Order: sequence, then structure tokens, then C-alpha cells
Amino acid sequence: MSQVFDTKLLYEDYNTGQLALSYYRPVADIFGANKGSPPNLVADSMAALGEFVGMAVFIFLALSGVQAALEAQTGLPSDRGFTPDQIQSIAFSFGASVTVALFICGPISGGVLNPAILLSLVLTGNINWLRGILFFVAEMVGAILGAYFCNFVTAHELQGVNLLSPGFNYAQGFFAEVLLTCTLCLTVLFVIVDKSSLSDFAPFVVGTSIFICHLIGAPIDGTSVNPARSFAASLVAGKWANHWIFWFGPLIGSVFAVMIYLTCKILEAQSRSQILVQQADQMDVLDDKEANKKSGEAFNRNLRNEYGDQTYRNEDNTQNDTNYNSRDTDMYHSNSNTNPTST
Repeated sequence: MSQVFDTKLLYEDYNTGQLALSYYRPVADIFGANKGSPPNLVADSMAALGEFVGMAVFIFLALSGVQAALEAQTGLPSDRGFTPDQIQSIAFSFGASVTVALFICGPISGGVLNPAILLSLVLTGNINWLRGILFFVAEMVGAILGAYFCNFVTAHELQGVNLLSPGFNYAQGFFAEVLLTCTLCLTVLFVIVDKSSLSDFAPFVVGTSIFICHLIGAPIDGTSVNPARSFAASLVAGKWANHWIFWFGPLIGSVFAVMIYLTCKILEAQSRSQILVQQADQMDVLDDKEANKKSGEAFNRNLRNEYGDQTYRNEDNTQNDTNYNSRDTDMYHSNSNTNPTST
């Protein structure tokens, strides 16, 4: 049996619920393990409506917090970049805002609130194509509405536009967006999609990840990791400098996250298959030992019976003589008890 499994991979087919044997685990099977609901216009539209509301709330709260942090008097020239207090305030604004928004729209749409994360969920089969399209439109419209609300309630120009900070070049901003978005998408895939022990605290997990990403990325370009957020702020403020970074960076980071996720899933399946093979081999060894023991005992009995093992026969004869003598003695005593006066 081990020779069969040496070259093939044993995995569980999530479509049939049975074990299957293949030279590799099909990617389609991994998609089956994370299969979302099939396209349904009514259900997907209702979920998209929840996504729209959640995105509007998220962007309004986050950009309003950024506005308050950047309008605060620092006493430093504007070309010196953000102060540590401003960076922490920006990070907290986005982390807390996405947590609140997820609690609002999570029961309705699942709370994606990010086209980059949406792309990773579509590529892994967790969201069907129809819901993906509706979610993208809802996220873009909701982000624009939230940015306009923020701009309406502020007395100055909207400050939450993603722009490269002085001293950073295109490559640094691009790779920062790729790496930070990849980290965020991996958090969603491994913690929430795979339903780990922390999945019940999904809003806090995502909020913490967003907080860390903004602590790192705010000094570089204000941190996007969300094309809808960047597009909405740029549209309202009319600032489009280096805007391509905030689309290509997050989307490419999302694709990298999917590649890492699928690779880990394949390796995990191989590890499980090796455990199954070892268990199967152990069971075969135990079965072989038990079968050899039983066949050996049967063979020895046949030899004694067919070829006249004297020891075995003498033991049988002795046992038979003992039985006959015991029977004769019993019969004698029985007769004696029946006729006590006979001689």
C-alpha cells in the first residue's frame, strides 16, 4: 500500500466528502472547500445594499477622524510630514471605523468593505461572480458618498487624500501598498475564511490589521490598502497625483495573498495525506501480524493432525483414558448406591 501512496496524494474531495487519490490536489478542490453561495440576484442585491451602507459609514468615520487629526495644530511645517501623534490618530481612526462598520453590515453582507479583499475572495471561490460585481459597485458608490459626507461637515479642504510623502519615491509607495494589502488579505483568508478560533472576533481582527497597516504606511503615502477609499477621497478633493499606485498596489497584493493562501492549502493537504498514509501503513502492519499469527497456528494444528505428532496424540490419549476411567468409576459408584445389599 505504501508503494501506491509514494507517488500520489490522498486528499478529501469536498464535493463528494470522500477521500480521493491524485498526483496533486486540484485547485478546483480547494475552491470547493471555500465555496460560496451560487449567484442569486435577490440575495446578492440585498447583500450589496448592506455593503453599500457599511462602506459609507466606514469612509465617513475614517476620513472624519483623519480630518480632525491633520487639522490639529502641530507647530511644525507642513512639509515635515505627519507627527507621531497624527500617525497614531490616523491609524486608530481607520481601525476603529472599520470595526464599527463591520458590526453594522457584517450580518447582512459579511463585511468586505474593500475591493482588494473582494478580489481575493472571488479568486478563492468564496464569493460568486455576481455578488462580486454588485459588491464592487456598492463599495465604490458607498465610499464616494461617505467621502462627500465628510467633506460636507468639515470647514476646510478634505485632508484624507493618498499622496506620496516627501522623500518617498514611486517604488517605495507601490511596494508598501503591495505588502500591506497582501498582509491584510492573508489575515482575512486564514483567520475569517478558514474559520479559525478568532473568526468570532472578525471585526476586531480586521480592525487591528488595518490599525497596524496604517501605522506603517501613513508616513509613506497615507496608507490606502483599499482602492475605493483612495478613489473616493481623490474624487472629492480633485487630487490625482500618483493615483495608479493606490489601485495597482492593493490589487496586486491581493493576488499575491491568494497565491500564498493556495500554496499553503496544498502543502497542508500533502501533510495530511502523509499522516493518512502512515496510519494506513500501521494498520496494514498490524493486520499482517495478526493474519500471520492465525495462519501459523492453523498450520501447526494441521501438521499435528496429519503427520501424527506423538506428543499431541499422547496428550489426547491420556486425556481420553482419564475420561474413560472417571466414567467407569462413576458407573461403579452409581451401581453400588442403587443395590447396597448385593455382593
